[in-house]
Amino acid sequence: MYSERRSVTNIQALIFDFGGTLDANGIHWRDRFFRLIKGEFPDIDWDAFEKADRNSIEQFIAKKPTHLSLRESAREIVNGIAHNLGFSQKIVNPLVSSFCRDAASALKQNREWLITLDDQFQLGVISNNFGNTQGWCDEYGLSPLLDVVVDSTVVGISKPDPRVFQIALSELKVSPEETIYVGDTFLDDIVGAKQAGMFSAWLVGQEEKECPDTSLIDLQLSQLRDLEKFLQTPKES
Repeated sequence: MYSERRSVTNIQALIFDFGGTLDANGIHWRDRFFRLIKGEFPDIDWDAFEKADRNSIEQFIAKKPTHLSLRESAREIVNGIAHNLGFSQKIVNPLVSSFCRDAASALKQNREWLITLDDQFQLGVISNNFGNTQGWCDEYGLSPLLDVVVDSTVVGISKPDPRVFQIALSELKVSPEETIYVGDTFLDDIVGAKQAGMFSAWLVGQEEKECPDTSLIDLQLSQLRDLEKFLQTPKES
């Protein structure tokens, strides 16, 4: 399902969130980890998991993991979650393999789609990440297609602060009104994009997501390719 909130015209640039958007169909890393762990431990509740996950993230960030691959990052986080929950470390590698297999599949499909847009639009990524977004884009072959990659740790500003979006707009030399930002998280992605004056596209996938304010959503997507329905004006060659 998708919906249009305002006319989308004269689009020159498409900018995407990474985690949950390019590497999954609208599912946040935390939710994906929870589902994988709940598959092994059905009695685990969300509150206990979320606390363990947030503590793991804090511990992970403290290590300054800017050089780690996506798989290495996922392993560190799942290791921390398992430790914080008192679970055996034997569950880590199978869960990470499953997580990364799904991520690689989504990234491959989305890379193939981005190739079809590369000669029409400027493309970019803005991610609240650990400083390794560029490395992950290199790892999965996205970098040759991207005109800008902005990582919150690298620039010292996180979504939804509009300044992180303005960094990308400045590098691309486009106005907010010429740009669609696509993300899966309402606060970070949709609120942030609207505060920066951009068109907002909310990737909900097949998830049931609570929407605090429908007026902030210009486009709602069940998959990234739904975006094609709204693309009218490509960049000049």
